[in-house]
Amino acid sequence: MDERYEELAALNALGMLEGDEKRTLEGVVVRDRELRSLCAELEHAAAGLASLVTPVAPPAAMKNRIRARIRSRKGGTVTYRSGGAWGAIIGWAAAAAFAASSAWLWTEREKLSTRLQTATADAETATQAAKSAFDAEKAKLEQQLASLGTQLDTLKQRDALAQMQIATLQGSLDAYKQGVAVVVWDSEKQHGVLKLEKMPPVETGKDYQLWVVDPKSPAPVDAGIVRVNADGFAKVDFKPVTAITEASKFALSVEKEGGVPKGEGPIVLIGP
Repeated sequence: MDERYEELAALNALGMLEGDEKRTLEGVVVRDRELRSLCAELEHAAAGLASLVTPVAPPAAMKNRIRARIRSRKGGTVTYRSGGAWGAIIGWAAAAAFAASSAWLWTEREKLSTRLQTATADAETATQAAKSAFDAEKAKLEQQLASLGTQLDTLKQRDALAQMQIATLQGSLDAYKQGVAVVVWDSEKQHGVLKLEKMPPVETGKDYQLWVVDPKSPAPVDAGIVRVNADGFAKVDFKPVTAITEASKFALSVEKEGGVPKGEGPIVLIGP
């Protein structure tokens, strides 16, 4: 077969034949059965290959490159099944397939990039939501803890008050009837406060002395001396010399100056 017609058949199968060359091929095909069969088979092969890839426009120089490829073959009779025209089609189709594959890979890359960005944004949103939930829960727990602390303090205060004992002492002698004496006693701390008002002054060489009456003690327990000012006022903290199991009463006596370990003088004030 004339190589020129084989070249025209290959170009025609690729849709690259036009003008006089196309008319020439069409005229010869009518008379040449082998050429007609070649054209039909090349067109069928080109259509099959084209269906495998996304259509792309061939490079502008493709036509000349195909012709150069066909003309570069050396002499000898070559059939179209293994010759230059078939090789030209395969080469062009491979180039088209490579271009299509590159486009597909680029598209997939863009899709993956978009998915990655979406996943990152979702992760950041989830992280922020988790942080907000954690902060809210933390604030709630801190508030509950503060509330429990307040309740605990209240209970402690109530317990402390429960441990407190308040006693009012009354005058046992007429000279001390106007006197006012109040004792606040904390049995847990073994500590108390005495407040005196309107108490007459004691004579020289004498002091008031406070006593705690404990049923389990054979005698009143010394709680220290008390000195009033010129107005008969005094406020003192006291702590008995020995531990008190139960403070059933408090008493104030007049003793010699500096106090005594065991009461000797008259009791002027005593609790109910």
